[in-house]
Amino acid sequence: MITENLPNYQLLDSGLGRKLEIIAGVKVNRPSPQAIWKPALSQADWNLVTSNCVRTKDGGGKWEHKKEPNPNLALPFEIDGHKLNFKLKFTSFGHCGVFFEQIPVWEWLYNETKLLKQKLGRAPKVVNLFGYTGCASLVMAAAGAEVFHVDSSKGVLDWGKESLAASRLDLKSVRFVQEDAQEFLKHSFKKHFTYDGILADPPSWGHGAKKEVWEFEKSIHVLVELMLSVLNKENSFLFLSSHTHGVQPEALKNLVFDRRWKQVNPGELGVKHQNDARILPAGIYVTAKSY
Repeated sequence: MITENLPNYQLLDSGLGRKLEIIAGVKVNRPSPQAIWKPALSQADWNLVTSNCVRTKDGGGKWEHKKEPNPNLALPFEIDGHKLNFKLKFTSFGHCGVFFEQIPVWEWLYNETKLLKQKLGRAPKVVNLFGYTGCASLVMAAAGAEVFHVDSSKGVLDWGKESLAASRLDLKSVRFVQEDAQEFLKHSFKKHFTYDGILADPPSWGHGAKKEVWEFEKSIHVLVELMLSVLNKENSFLFLSSHTHGVQPEALKNLVFDRRWKQVNPGELGVKHQNDARILPAGIYVTAKSY
């Protein structure tokens, strides 16, 4: 799944642990640890940025802006006639609220959600675990789903609500839930709740809403078992991605192994550079469908 030719985003260059991009009209230079090669463009090209993210000694970071970005900056995204608006903010870790390698993921989720709605004859119930700012949740809502958006951070949940309000969607189509992902699934299983689709993009490491510790290698098999326990055995999908160093696509395929699936497809995520054929690697994924 490769992101390319997006009108409001361009990956101009990358290298030496950085990437040069234009995000909704703002030219930025920010960290990209996987870019271990030499940049293709000159230093003069890189010096034309208006916003630069630098790392600090304590492991954090900060933005240096030659010109302060518009506080109402947003990324317009249209899919199948639905006009969405994702609120953008430049955070200290170099993020902006959108991970651009996810765009083919959104397209896959939209198509599968729309197909499920036709098969089921009702709005599919889907879950976005580790949902962050909610771009995927809005896309699935646009396809006709009832979405449960789960994240342990109140800040990103509020951010997602801003994007929902800025998009032409029913405000009731997405339920924002502040909860640890595993606790949400355990509660669902206990209450006999079932879902038609689950998206999970877990971090390599982190803390839950109640300081629960998450380590991908130690916790992911439990998360997958919980997801399988609440997914409908027929007419359901699972999308699992990872950005954890050393984990391969086939490992994700083995994690989700279950006889219910009729299709299981592992692969890689990436972003194509605007003016050359290089792909910036951005993680791995596996899709699984029982229909």
